[in-house]
Amino acid sequence: MGRIAQAFVMACLLTACSGDMTPDQPSTTETENASVPVAAKTSETEMERSEHLIVMLGDSLTAGYGLLDEHAVPYVTEQQLTARGHDISIVNAGVSGDTTAMGLARFDWSVRSVEPDLVIIALGANDFLGGFSAETAKQNLAQIIERAQAEKIDVILAGLQPRWPETSDTLEAEYAALYPELAAEYNVPFYPGFMNGVWNEPDLLLPDGLHPNRQGVEKMAEGLAGFLDGELDQP
Repeated sequence: MGRIAQAFVMACLLTACSGDMTPDQPSTTETENASVPVAAKTSETEMERSEHLIVMLGDSLTAGYGLLDEHAVPYVTEQQLTARGHDISIVNAGVSGDTTAMGLARFDWSVRSVEPDLVIIALGANDFLGGFSAETAKQNLAQIIERAQAEKIDVILAGLQPRWPETSDTLEAEYAALYPELAAEYNVPFYPGFMNGVWNEPDLLLPDGLHPNRQGVEKMAEGLAGFLDGELDQP
């Protein structure tokens, strides 16, 4: 099974848009998700029992900004995959506000210490929103992938896509391009659609216009579960 270091860099938010163009701030809506190294609802016992142990390394889109822990993408995706017959645990290692550099800095205690089969890297949105160069983000993501592969952890890369491709600027285009380039370079699965079908649907977003609400998370999880469904049984 390939590990999702998405290296599940999931299709995070590339948006030049509505709302504040600053990195994620702590949520005050519902119960706040704590910014902890591995914010998991999954117990160690459950992880030991699971055939597939996945860590999602990400930012607020992974952590579940403004939502209860059980309404975050990792947990909802786990539920959907379990319903499809997979023996799986997904650890929520999302921290609101994290950049690629921050994700790299906590790799050992958020990912390696869990000893997962797969890591999903869903990082890069805050680099973009902070105006950091795409090359810097790419180098950080490359190091995360390399460290995961050195630990024999499979990786999936989820990429950032412009919210409105027809009006995307140079920086957006550079960020959109770096993910498929990295996936090809390191021969890891690429998931480009993390926020597909959610970004431009106000009814699926929180009032900030950037983060998914519960209905948005359900849609994101459906897409991710469908993608992982085909990856989990690969040799």
